[in-house]
Amino acid sequence: MRNLLPLLQVLFVITVLIWDIALTSRIVQVRQLPRAFVALTALAGFLVLPSLVIHLATTNAITGRSVTEVDWLWPMTLTLFALQALYAAARRLVNPFLGFFISAYDVIIAVDAVLRSVAASGRILPSSALLFLAATTGTFSFLMSSPDVISSPLFVLVPMIAPAFPALRRATATFRLVLASTAGAWVVIFITQLTPAIEAVNSYRIHDPRSEKLQERPEGDFEIGLKLFPDLDGPPPPVAIRNDLALADTLEVSVVSVVIVPEEMDRAALDSLANALEMMRRDSTQLILTLGYRRPLVPLPGRTFNDARRLQTIDRVVRILRPDILLPAEDPYDAGTRAAGQLAPQIWESYISRAAAIAKSVRPRTRIGVSASAYDGRDSTLYAWAAAEGSPVDVVGFTLFPSRTGVRTLDAATHAADRWMRESRSTKDHWVFAAGGFPEAHGEMSQERAVWAAIAWATSRPAIKGLIVSEAGDYGSITGLRAPDGHFRRATYAVMTAMRGVRESRPAAPTLRVQ
Repeated sequence: MRNLLPLLQVLFVITVLIWDIALTSRIVQVRQLPRAFVALTALAGFLVLPSLVIHLATTNAITGRSVTEVDWLWPMTLTLFALQALYAAARRLVNPFLGFFISAYDVIIAVDAVLRSVAASGRILPSSALLFLAATTGTFSFLMSSPDVISSPLFVLVPMIAPAFPALRRATATFRLVLASTAGAWVVIFITQLTPAIEAVNSYRIHDPRSEKLQERPEGDFEIGLKLFPDLDGPPPPVAIRNDLALADTLEVSVVSVVIVPEEMDRAALDSLANALEMMRRDSTQLILTLGYRRPLVPLPGRTFNDARRLQTIDRVVRILRPDILLPAEDPYDAGTRAAGQLAPQIWESYISRAAAIAKSVRPRTRIGVSASAYDGRDSTLYAWAAAEGSPVDVVGFTLFPSRTGVRTLDAATHAADRWMRESRSTKDHWVFAAGGFPEAHGEMSQERAVWAAIAWATSRPAIKGLIVSEAGDYGSITGLRAPDGHFRRATYAVMTAMRGVRESRPAAPTLRVQ
């Protein structure tokens, strides 16, 4: 049932949009209504669909720059809906029950849209505004039962128009009651999320870059890298190539990470990716390649991943891309579970072993990696196997992100990782294969502090040899260092500071003196 929630959300959005447009056409024909109210309703109903399309376009780094000049249209439209509902409720143009809950719902999502628009421009929001955003995000996460909601631009709240004329049929009256009850339930859940939102926003305070110091690595055995491009199922988009490679050059990274869906990548797509990375690879930049999964609208576990088909692609992928580190499965107990279902650790071990054998036969220099992300018992078992001597895994790693409850999730993950490393006594290299934050849901400062916390922890553990910041831009998730409008988020400058500190801690290269 949980896997069908995204589909139900899409159906709900479509239903409300049809309701808004159909009701608008009816209201403008009612001559007894005030002209100002009719004009307000007509304008809101006319703008709702195009403004939603523009809003979705502005949240993606691929399409955002082309429509960023009109990204104000969505919050303005939601504000019009809120004013329409308040007008109808105040003038008793609508049933009081319907008017109260629809207007309350519309006001909340209008405020949310305005605050998100301000946050997307890079402005610093006050704590009360961050609390509001965290509460709306928490509400959506609660309803959808999905951790992806916090960073997904596709989960949108669509406004409801207030029906300012009596229902002519019983079915229509029932439908209105259902929508108003849905709006009321959403408002109630929003109120219950205020306390967790306060805790989430306040949790980031302990990770202040001004006071939390990085550990020097004088041996020069620590690298900070960057994830490039969206998860690829075809050639990398030209906009992503231009923007991400420019950012990587600005940061002077020596490691880049790319996620591909190998079953969807033909030879032409792989060649295109290899060509895009060729200049960086000439400069001895390392490539970490992760094999991800298709992300359909309705994820059905076990339907989007086939290990036999995946293994058939590894030979071609390794030959063309020549990765330094290959992760045959992206986050087995997070993204992997959504794609393949609940698999026992032994099944993942078997698949990774077979993938490692194929990759090593093609390119022995390629090292095999595995990343933990769920930090539960199954993840612990898989980590222990991967970290043990004799396993085909060369590099063991972690994924570090906060959640809707704040940075406490990231801190709990680092504590679990510390315990696992201590118990395994593994001599294998460790990496943080992905670390990031949520600049829209909790504010840009939260992303900065989450990334800094991950880097500070990683540099203080000698076994950890590097960290990948995820990611360069907003591609299907609002986690990028570069916002869709082109500005660099605060986390970008924190990464620059961290990289400068890591470089300065390395010993200077000896110079020759001619006498």
